[in-house]
Amino acid sequence: MATLPTRMIIIDRATAVIPVTSDDTAAGAVVLTGNGTVTALCALFESVWAAARPLGQTPIRDPRGLLPQEQTTLTLLADGHTDDAIAKRLGVSPRTARRIATDLIERLNARSRFEAGVKAVQQGWLPAK
Repeated sequence: MATLPTRMIIIDRATAVIPVTSDDTAAGAVVLTGNGTVTALCALFESVWAAARPLGQTPIRDPRGLLPQEQTTLTLLADGHTDDAIAKRLGVSPRTARRIATDLIERLNARSRFEAGVKAVQQGWLPAK
């Protein structure tokens, strides 16, 4: 998957451990044992797993030529996230997040992130807000 909704550990479908905040997973975690909550988190895992592709398999580009990770990066950039925040959401290093952003900026023939955002909307890579 290009991104995960949140990090979590599920034990025997009875206990779940999730971060207090998804932006800073080192800030602490919550242990959940409520049947409804754990069932919902298990369903979330199953839906993400069903949509995932095997590791090493070539990802499929969308009609605009973007990989899922690139589309997610564009969306996060448009929402004002930093490279570090994007890296955490993608599960990659900040350097990799910067590389993905730089590649997108170059593909859009932009000189700045702002210009890349404008061109991404103009070319249909991002919806106009």
